[in-house]
Amino acid sequence: MNKVGGKWLSDQRGSANPLLIATILLSILLVVAAGGFVWAYMGMLDWQNNGQTKIDQAVTTAKEEQQAEDQKHFDEEEKKPNRSYQGPSDMGSVRFNYPKTWAGYIAKSDNSGLEVYFNPLLVPTIKGGVTPYALRVLVSNTSYSDVLDDYQGIVEEGIATARTIIIGKTDDFAGYEGVRVDGQLSDTINGSVVIFKVRDKTLRIFCDSQDYISDFDNTILTSLRFEP
Repeated sequence: MNKVGGKWLSDQRGSANPLLIATILLSILLVVAAGGFVWAYMGMLDWQNNGQTKIDQAVTTAKEEQQAEDQKHFDEEEKKPNRSYQGPSDMGSVRFNYPKTWAGYIAKSDNSGLEVYFNPLLVPTIKGGVTPYALRVLVSNTSYSDVLDDYQGIVEEGIATARTIIIGKTDDFAGYEGVRVDGQLSDTINGSVVIFKVRDKTLRIFCDSQDYISDFDNTILTSLRFEP
């Protein structure tokens, strides 16, 4: 406080003016409200001009998604019930289920080995390791260790991965133990192969395309049985 003319007066220099503060706050609120009004108005204009187009686009997208889902469901149901394949006893009596919409072709079944190919509707000309098939089943006289060595290179390159798998396990059976390799198996094949020892022979089951991995995992491998 300062003393002027014998009286003490308050020093107003450090005090805020309440009216000024209220005016500033009100101005800010008005600016925000105006911005919100403009945003809402622009949105209303956009909806008026493009609303029907957006509705049509949303309906079209929904129909396309539903049609794709319906087709996928139909394709899965069309595969049921599955068919069964069983190979010769001297090749380990390999047996499994596969979709009924697939065709099978036995390219070899003799003392030198077994080669069976499967593909939806029609099996293409046999070019194993070149032409992708939904499923290939090979039993060869090559030793289990030599077959595994064949895949060591692509695993070390990092274009494929390998892991131990066990399938067919039950309360009374320890299951079949083998190796699964996933990745770029050749220049034209990006898929998976499972490898098992069958007596003095080696069983390999290939899925040459990611399009059939679900069938491979959920139908073929879950039903696979053989005489080890």
